[in-house]
Amino acid sequence: MFRNPRDVAPDAVSSAFSQILEPLPVISWGQLAMYYLGAPTGAGYHMFVVRDEHHQTAIQKLTDSGFTQAPPDRRPAPEILESLPDPQAVLDEINKGYERLDRYCTSFQFPPHLPFSGDQIFLIPNSFAQLPLEYVDMTSNQSNQKAQLKQYEVYGNLFYPLEAALIESFVKGVIHDIEEVGFSSWELLLNAWISMMRGYLEVNNDILDDCADERAVEWYSTHFGRIREEQYGEWDLRVSNLLGSGKDMPVDMRENPIP
Repeated sequence: MFRNPRDVAPDAVSSAFSQILEPLPVISWGQLAMYYLGAPTGAGYHMFVVRDEHHQTAIQKLTDSGFTQAPPDRRPAPEILESLPDPQAVLDEINKGYERLDRYCTSFQFPPHLPFSGDQIFLIPNSFAQLPLEYVDMTSNQSNQKAQLKQYEVYGNLFYPLEAALIESFVKGVIHDIEEVGFSSWELLLNAWISMMRGYLEVNNDILDDCADERAVEWYSTHFGRIREEQYGEWDLRVSNLLGSGKDMPVDMRENPIP
């Protein structure tokens, strides 16, 4: 599997969602944001970040538009669920792994009269996502241009974080999750997202060199950056031509030629 080209237009879900919340700034996050940058992510929850001071306003706008608050649906496939002796206990255990995410965020379902009916979305305050918001506001094209030059691609009130901002956000999420709840499924998912970006995108060992958060810099260096490379060598971007064949493709995960 190789990276995709970076998108040059908003995805349909993010575009529709940001229009509903106008004029509030909306930041695509999670797998939608990764996919925009070119990571070959699969289907997942639609996640959007707003400023903390806009969170309640955004909830009201969504409610007025017919969105209904609903707990995240993490049920396994029906045939698996039916085979379990205590399905509810299993579901409770699954949800426990996302305790911190569910505590801070508000989940909704798209209403029947809109596209993507039944899809779930997460509305996330930025105190949870920890994205840089210095130039993310509702006021002017000038601010949006600054955001675009620095850490975002901007489409009206819709913002897509670029690699450094998104990696920093995920890394801080891992650190805070470990501090608050310890080992969790959410922490593992964030780690998986960082790993995908490290492999498929132009995310190298220096991606957080300009980050002011020393803990985030150290954590990234230890798990994905310079400290890790000193111990285990450079990040392996090779793609196997055929499982078990021992042969590699002539290009790596980023479609760069292998010397």
